[in-house]
Amino acid sequence: MINLRSLLVGFSVFTLLAFPLFGQDEDEPIWTGSHGYKEVRIHIGHGTIPAGGTDWVPTSSVSGGIKQAEGGGLYRFMTFASGITILYEFSARPLPDKDGSFEVTIGPYVPTLQQAESWKIDPRSVETGFMRKYPAPFVVKDNETIALEVAENPKTGQKLVHYYVVSKGKPFLRSNLERKAAKAREFRVQDVELRVFDYDLRRNGASLYRSGGGCSGKYIAILIPDVGRFWFTLTPPPVEARFEPSALVKDGQLWFRYGEDVYEWLSPEHIVPGDGLFNIWMRFDPPEGRQSSFSVAASSRPPR
Repeated sequence: MINLRSLLVGFSVFTLLAFPLFGQDEDEPIWTGSHGYKEVRIHIGHGTIPAGGTDWVPTSSVSGGIKQAEGGGLYRFMTFASGITILYEFSARPLPDKDGSFEVTIGPYVPTLQQAESWKIDPRSVETGFMRKYPAPFVVKDNETIALEVAENPKTGQKLVHYYVVSKGKPFLRSNLERKAAKAREFRVQDVELRVFDYDLRRNGASLYRSGGGCSGKYIAILIPDVGRFWFTLTPPPVEARFEPSALVKDGQLWFRYGEDVYEWLSPEHIVPGDGLFNIWMRFDPPEGRQSSFSVAASSRPPR
C-alpha cells in the first residue's frame, strides 16, 4: 500500500499525487501500451477522477508522448493549449532483497535541445517546479497500480490521471468487474497488439542494435538514428495516417525495407499472436534534426 502525501503546486492548475487505486472513485483506466527493460515492464494508462467527460481539456488542445529513457525508464509529457508542458521521468527497478517489489522513482526532467526539437516542445515552457519536492523513491509490489495526477479543473476538481503498473512480465490489470462487464464488446482483430521486447535490430543481416527493453501496443515504432522512425500496426489504419502494407511478420521476426536496406526486428517472443506469415502496415517518418540514439514507442492510436 502506497501512502504518499499530496504536493500542492505554486501554479494555479496543476497538482501532483501518487496513491493506490483501491477505493478511489476513478474512471476505468485506459491502458495504452507498455515499455520494458530486461525483466521489468511498465504498463501505461490514463483516466479521470472522478469519472466523467473532460470538456475542460479538449483532446484537440492537448498533445503529448512517451519516450523510453536509457536504463528502462521513460519520459512522459503533455503540452496544453496554453503552451505549458509538464514533463517528468518515471523509472522502476526490482529490489533483490524484496521479492516481487520494485523501487519507483518519479522526478522532473529537463529535455536537451535535441529532445525538445524531436518532441515538438518549447523548453522555455516546460514546468518542472511542481516536482522538485516530490517524495523520495517509494516501493510498490508486483502489479500494484500507481496513479499520478497531472492536471486539475479548478472549477470542478476533476483530475486527469496518469496510471502505471510495474510488473515482471505481462501485468495483471485490476479493474471493477461489474463496470468492465457493462462495457464489454466482441473482440476484434483491431484490438490485437504487437509486442517486441529484448530485441535485436539487424540491417542486411548484421546486428545494428540490441536492447533488453521494448514496447507493446496497437501501434509500435522504432527510431533508427540518421534514418528515421518506422511505425507498424497489424490492421489497416485510417487512410490519412499514411501507412502501407509493406512489412512482414512471423513469430518473433519483423521484416521491412528502406531504400536498398532490409531490416529485421527480432524478439524471442511472438510479435503477434498466431502462427504464419502476415502482412503488416508500415509508415516511415523522416528524421527531424540530428538523432543520436535508438528508441522505441507504442500508442493506441495512429501517429499524427
